[in-house]
Amino acid sequence: MSALVFSFACGSAYAAMSVYSLGHADIGVGYTTSGGLEPHWHLHSGATVNGSPLPADAEYEPDQLLAFVPNPSVPRPTGPMWDFLGNSAGDPLWYLPQSLQMTKPFLGIASEELNPDDWTSLKLSLVGMTGPTGGHFSLWQSGFSGPDVKMATSDGITGADSFSLVVGGHDHYNYGFTQPGVYYLDFKWDGVHVTDGPVSAEGRHAFGVTVVPEPGETAAVAGAVLAGFALWRRWKTKRQA
Repeated sequence: MSALVFSFACGSAYAAMSVYSLGHADIGVGYTTSGGLEPHWHLHSGATVNGSPLPADAEYEPDQLLAFVPNPSVPRPTGPMWDFLGNSAGDPLWYLPQSLQMTKPFLGIASEELNPDDWTSLKLSLVGMTGPTGGHFSLWQSGFSGPDVKMATSDGITGADSFSLVVGGHDHYNYGFTQPGVYYLDFKWDGVHVTDGPVSAEGRHAFGVTVVPEPGETAAVAGAVLAGFALWRRWKTKRQA
């Protein structure tokens, strides 16, 4: 698949964004005493960006990258414990998984660039979302007792859509979406630095659920992305045969 860079409407301006479609990456944060907390994407070696694997780790500003959430969807599970997803049992749900699946991005949340000795606390919050009509986003971890919900927009965005992180840590989550389309998720990092005191920063991260639209060329771009995935799957099947 040839390298592709897509454009997205964001307010009245257009910003070029690369597409992350496979491999391991993290929504991460760094820190400099001059610039404070620095949200970013951290992509690991081998992750696929614009159709090509990265030869080494790379970082992108939040607005420079879009994470692609591919088909197929899965039926929403039954039971009230899943109501946080924001749709009805059996309705389609698109997601990025907590555990590695070779056909989807494996996206974590990491603060590994921070020194634990320099921080007394660190928290990540969802403070805003723009997405398709009727679309909801949720973030959770799977456990023996059911889903451990970290964020969910189905009941509005509130102070409950936040959780504490282990400074210097790294973990993986399920990212769920109830409608196809592009979601812009506004994440806020809040920390207490032992020297600098309370600090915070926000980053807007984009997710394209089955589509990667470009103004005036939505169908062509989405077709190119899905065709690339079809070729990859055929190559994988042939290789395993």
